[in-house]
Amino acid sequence: MKVVLKPKKFIKPILITVIIIALLSGFLYLTIKNKPITQVKHHRSIFTFRDNVRDAEKIKIVPDESQLNKAFWNYRMTNITYYYAPLDAKTNGYYKVEIFELTNKLTQMYNTRRPIIIVKNFDAEQITSFENVTREDEVLKIIFVPPGLANETYVRVGGNRIWIYAKNYRDFDLAVIKTILTAMRKYELVT
Repeated sequence: MKVVLKPKKFIKPILITVIIIALLSGFLYLTIKNKPITQVKHHRSIFTFRDNVRDAEKIKIVPDESQLNKAFWNYRMTNITYYYAPLDAKTNGYYKVEIFELTNKLTQMYNTRRPIIIVKNFDAEQITSFENVTREDEVLKIIFVPPGLANETYVRVGGNRIWIYAKNYRDFDLAVIKTILTAMRKYELVT
């Protein structure tokens, strides 16, 4: 008995299988591409953030990212001081969260550079006016301009001062994350 295979019988099932595989691959790609990323890898250390790193990467830095990175890696800077203008309870709570986030992540980042020991002291001060923040040698000053006082979101660096402007509370988180990522310079997204 002889079995005869006809190509027309196999084309339809193969075509259906290829279409199903293509649709599943496309769905999987879109799911992974749009999934929020909250972790990055920097020098074999994993950093976990509160919000989507991909959204934070879109925050603008003025004049450019290299200036911000240099500010954090300036060996003369021995102190990082946060400046904030107390407002309402919600904003004051966000100040605390952002100060903790920056201090925690920057300390972790500096500790990844072993055997070089990088020691930075961290302080926080209340201010009544943003004009009072003057330049000091050996002190990197991070000034928070919160929602209500800022009409757009971006990070500005000049000299030894970094201004973090945020038009809403989510953008406040994203601008702080962008500041940390820029300080790291080299990192990988953990998917």
